Formats: sequence, C-alpha cells, structure tokens
Amino acid sequence: MVGACVCACAAVGLWIVGGFAVVAEAVYPLEKSATWFQRNVTCRVRTLWRRQSYAAENARLRRENDMLRMALQDAERDAARVRGDEPDMPKKAWIQAPVLSRGGTTGSKNFLRIGKGSSDGVVKGSAVAVPDGLVGIVSEVSLHTCTVKLISDPSVRVSCELETGNASLGAVYGIVSGTGAQTAAQTETTVLYVVNPLRIGHLKNDYEPAPRTRIVTSGLGGVFPRGIAVGYLISGTRNDETKLEREGDVAPAVDFPSLEEVFIRREG
Repeated sequence: MVGACVCACAAVGLWIVGGFAVVAEAVYPLEKSATWFQRNVTCRVRTLWRRQSYAAENARLRRENDMLRMALQDAERDAARVRGDEPDMPKKAWIQAPVLSRGGTTGSKNFLRIGKGSSDGVVKGSAVAVPDGLVGIVSEVSLHTCTVKLISDPSVRVSCELETGNASLGAVYGIVSGTGAQTAAQTETTVLYVVNPLRIGHLKNDYEPAPRTRIVTSGLGGVFPRGIAVGYLISGTRNDETKLEREGDVAPAVDFPSLEEVFIRREG
C-alpha cells in the first residue's frame, strides 16, 4: 500500500509539472508579443506624447515670454515719455495673434493673414510688431481675421530714427520703405542676402552713418510707437537721385518668413 501511494503521488507530481510546462510554453508567444508591443509601440507612443506635450508647453512659454518682452518695451517707452524723450502717445495694449497664412488676399509675399479681427479690437491702420521689431500695418479687417501689410511692401513708409550714439549730432531721421522681394545692395558687393530688403531715404547729406547702425521708429506720425527696431544698415549710404539727400539698404530686424505669432496694437 505504501509503495502504491508513493507511485501515485509521483505520477501526480509529474503530471502537474508537465502540465505547468505545457501551459507555460503555450502562453509564451502571447507574453513575448505583449513584451514586444510594450517596448516598440507603447513606449514610442508614450514618448511621442511626451514630446508633443513638451512642444506645446514650450510654445506656450514662448508666447508668454514674447508678451512679457512687449510689455517691458512698452514700460521702457513709458519711462522715456516721462523723461520727455519720446513724443506723447495714448497708452495702448498689444493683441497677441497667430499667423494663419502668408500672401494675404492678393497672394503677394508682403502680406500676412492673422487670426484676430474686429471682434478682438483690431482696426485698419493698427501697428503690428514682435519683440524683435516692427512687422507692418493692418490693411484689411474682417470679423475674426485681418491682413497685415509688411514693411517690406513698397507702399509702406515708416518714419525712423538712426541710433548714432552721438548726442552732439542730434536726431537723424529718415524714411524706411520696402523694396519688394529683391536682393539688397544689388549694385554693391555684399555677403548678406536679404529676402525682404528695406531701403532708408531722406537722410541728411552731410552725415555718413556707419554700417550696422540700428534703425528704430521715430514715433512721428502717431502710427508706430517710438523705439521699435526696424533694421540695420547693410553698408554705407549713397547719394540719392537728387544728390541732396542720402539713402541706404537696410536688413530688417524681423525674420518675416519665420513668424508664427505677432502683436497688433489695440486702438482706443
């Protein structure tokens, strides 16, 4: 009897062991597939989701940073107004808006379509800028969108001032206008190619500004606040057609093709 019990227990044990082995081998392909899916699909999806979240967070922080930079520049202009260095202009706010497309309703490269309109307080003739500098002026407005004419458009004229760094010279004013989509300084040898070149004219004939001189808005005319960067002289100036004034080529301060967000000056 004892021997029979031992044999029976041994047989049951062997069957259990063998059964577990069979079950383990049966579920192995499923476990292997689940592990492969976890490592090669789930992890990559999770990583992609994290990257998208990080990108969205970075974009949000960039927008907030740009808004703070615009507010800081306004504060600096307010301080200059208190000192009497800047013409008095009504205090206005900036509306942050996304760039919807490039080309406007006419397809010209010197226009932007913006995702803010009259329902947000945008009106025709409002100044448009980014922290890096001046962008243009609102030319058309609908309820939820507007068209911005860039300062690279030949029809745009901006009253500007050169930052000479020499107080004894006094203010040196000029008018910056667009040249379309030509290469700046085509008649001169230059290593700088500008997609949206500008030109400054009506400069005093007795003053030769240095290359890379910074050009900012003068505030004259009341459209653009004083002190917004417009661009930099590419090279030395030259006599214009009248021989009574000087003109020069200007590299814009803003990289227009890379714009994703702009700020529109709220009127009233």
